[in-house]
Amino acid sequence: MNENEWPDDGSEGRRFHRLPVCRLLSGELTLPLHVITGSGDGPTLAITAGVHGDETTPAMMIRDLLDGLDPANVAGRIIAVPLCNPPAAGAFGRQTPEQHGKTDLHEVFPGSPTGNLTQKIASVLARQVIDRADVLIDYHCGGSGGRLQERVDIHMGAEGAVREGSLELARAFGTVLVHDNKLGGTAVGYANSQGKRAFNAETAGVYLAPSDQDGYMSDGVAGFRSVMATLGMIDADALPAKRQLLFPPSARHEANPAHGGYLVSEFQSASQLGRPVEKGTLLGRMIDMHSLQVIEELRAPVDGLLVFSRYSGAVDAGTKSFALAETARSEWLEP
Repeated sequence: MNENEWPDDGSEGRRFHRLPVCRLLSGELTLPLHVITGSGDGPTLAITAGVHGDETTPAMMIRDLLDGLDPANVAGRIIAVPLCNPPAAGAFGRQTPEQHGKTDLHEVFPGSPTGNLTQKIASVLARQVIDRADVLIDYHCGGSGGRLQERVDIHMGAEGAVREGSLELARAFGTVLVHDNKLGGTAVGYANSQGKRAFNAETAGVYLAPSDQDGYMSDGVAGFRSVMATLGMIDADALPAKRQLLFPPSARHEANPAHGGYLVSEFQSASQLGRPVEKGTLLGRMIDMHSLQVIEELRAPVDGLLVFSRYSGAVDAGTKSFALAETARSEWLEP
């Protein structure tokens, strides 16, 4: 066994490992790996989170999922990395804090063991997690800026059985919105290239109101379990099938401020996401923090379903604030 590979004797139970990446100035960089091996045969489901360092809520969803599973009642295996980018998380930022090269871990898969720090992390995740799995869920959420999200993403570049299988599992997760997205260079894109079913979950946010946080946590765990039920990993029913909107990048329309200031948001509840919004609807107002005057209104550019929104608070020019999936350019998927 390679010294960097995590040990696997196939025995039932729950284990914790650290995956070595490299030695930093501050010391050894490792990635946390949680493994639950069930009592029966079944697929290996990989779950990753924290690819962007300021997207931390999914790690707590993984914690709740794993704590609620009895290996004796699991067929197959879960391998989960709740914090894929510790340097970014430690800096309370989105991207790996380094001086050169691509620093967005979401864009560099499968990485390189001889590349920059971001590529080294991607290489470990690709070889030690994705390559050893049959299915991947890569979980993202709104970052530290107070954004709410509610969708899943599949990779436009996937084809045939890989695409159909990925779409089936993405739908089983239970969100109303399914984004047929461009995911080349991502963990999901790499998994698909290796013939594995995979999708991104894109729900929740961080530093949320307790009502939104609690709901997202519950829904995230329910989504995980629904996928596991669909895969035959647990003896449970998947979430009830629902009508869902599959939308391509051309149907995604954002409303972002042209000026920095204080955003007064009209959509600050998770329950409002996935709901129809008419073209011209007021989404938010920008207040100049010097003159205290309204300097801009953000309105829905199309008729569609709300994909993400933002709590009220200070934002800068161009900050992603609202997005809609235009229904006229999208496809309704029936149960």
